[in-house]
Amino acid sequence: MSLFVLLGIAIESFSQDKELPQITNIAKITFFNPGISYEKAIGSSQSLYGQAFMNTSFSIGYSSTFGNTSSISFDPAFTIEYRYYYNYTKRQQKRKRTEMNSLNYLGPAFQTVFSKDRVSDDHYMENKARPINTIGVVWGFQRNYKSRFSLDLNLGLGCLFTSATVIGPADEPIKDYVAQFTTLEELNLAFWLNKRH
Repeated sequence: MSLFVLLGIAIESFSQDKELPQITNIAKITFFNPGISYEKAIGSSQSLYGQAFMNTSFSIGYSSTFGNTSSISFDPAFTIEYRYYYNYTKRQQKRKRTEMNSLNYLGPAFQTVFSKDRVSDDHYMENKARPINTIGVVWGFQRNYKSRFSLDLNLGLGCLFTSATVIGPADEPIKDYVAQFTTLEELNLAFWLNKRH
């Protein structure tokens, strides 16, 4: 609840633009985390964004239980975001590109990754993929260039929750439920597919 109160305050403080952007529906093919995304305009400065992709992750760690560990994985995932775009007037005044939602945004985000990966170094790898869910608030920027190249980066804070296997009192693995604060970082490199005007 407090995340959404903070979001409301942030949106109010950033909504100084007198002119509001006309948000565009955009379809993209992402190649950093391979997949597809679609952004749907729901207002003059708002959109809903969805992406289905293969999450690429690499980790190196150490724990007293497992020693040195490293892994690379490709896991199915999806993201849903509400985006409020706020810096349209400033970018226009500086003669910077605003077409195709080339703006900064704020909003809540939800992501699910289906993975066997451990949540931290104190957990076991899972035998089966299970959903790792993250919900939070992000700040980001999107730039869709005339060349069809797209850059979309967002950062934020949130909460991760999932099931995990931990070491029990008699050194036996037991199932546990994990909920912890986390950071959200997402970098998407893509090509937009819309018709050129």
